[in-house]
Amino acid sequence: MFDLWQAKQLDTSMSFRVTALKRHCLVLFLLGMVFVPAWSQNPAPDRPVLFDNRDGIATFFGTSPFVTSSTSNPNYAANSQWLKVELHYSVTTKPDQPPFLPSVTFKVWIEGRDLYDPRGKPGVGIAVALTGSVTYINVPAGRDNYGVFYVHPNTLARYSTSAGYTDFDRTFNVHAEAYVGDQLSDYFDKRKEDDLNWFKPLTVIEGLVYRQNQCAFIVDSPDRYPAIKLEDKDSSSSSSAPSLSPPPAPAPTPAPTQ
Repeated sequence: MFDLWQAKQLDTSMSFRVTALKRHCLVLFLLGMVFVPAWSQNPAPDRPVLFDNRDGIATFFGTSPFVTSSTSNPNYAANSQWLKVELHYSVTTKPDQPPFLPSVTFKVWIEGRDLYDPRGKPGVGIAVALTGSVTYINVPAGRDNYGVFYVHPNTLARYSTSAGYTDFDRTFNVHAEAYVGDQLSDYFDKRKEDDLNWFKPLTVIEGLVYRQNQCAFIVDSPDRYPAIKLEDKDSSSSSSAPSLSPPPAPAPTPAPTQ
């Protein structure tokens, strides 16, 4: 009888320890689920630029900073919203290097719809991608860095469906890629797609996506974004301007005949 009671006590003690061990393992598992994603968002030295996992791309609408309440354009009220595409990314540098990346290039593909292309069906059109790029210089290391692109209101109206410019926020997708040198560091889609190459078959339309220094939004939060690398034609000095040569001397007048 006494031995049987000791056995029951042993079984109860072992059961308690097993339960406690299971609870301990469960706590470690939950803590791992919390900390591992946070750790995985930290950039690695071989990928110095990483888009934020939550809001790597955000889209907004807004009017130009120079717009006033009076205008002579009768279509102004219905066609004044610019599209703002903001990129959120982190930057890391190697310990033996300065805490700045010399340059980072971003490329974007903004989905749209061309209802007037003859290759498409009436009222359906074809899928297009408005593309643009920007190169930032001296980008500081840190978790919260930003980049930005803008699209003109007329472009939004031209490449949206019958629903209007709100397609660019509610329906259309945006793809962005970050390059350091010639190497792809990271990419991000505003809306997750089953096909990672969803943007590649779209008909590309260039020259309609503006950098901040190409439109009135150059005065919009200038300290929020890194400096933009000037194009060669913009950074050329006056010394490279062609020299002016004197005009050619006039031809001599022939002497009168005697």
